[in-house]
Amino acid sequence: MQMLQLDRSRFYRVKKGQTSKQIEKVLFVPANCCFEGAVIAVENCTEYIVQPFETYSTIAVKSGVQEDILKNFNGNRPLYPSCKIFIPAP
Repeated sequence: MQMLQLDRSRFYRVKKGQTSKQIEKVLFVPANCCFEGAVIAVENCTEYIVQPFETYSTIAVKSGVQEDILKNFNGNRPLYPSCKIFIPAP
């Protein structure tokens, strides 16, 4: 039996208390009927592998995306060399 594995980082789960406006601001996709626990497919982004000594601010400058948007898009998780993050399309 084969199992289908999805790239979890290409999906976004709506958190408690988030409004559709907040989600649209972060994901740049229409979020018409969003509710807590809903899963939204994120398709307009590129995968990026963090290099040594890079931070959200240095990656933001390289990619042309604001630092706070980049942090929110990746769940504000800590960065380390070789970790994968996603950069939203500007």
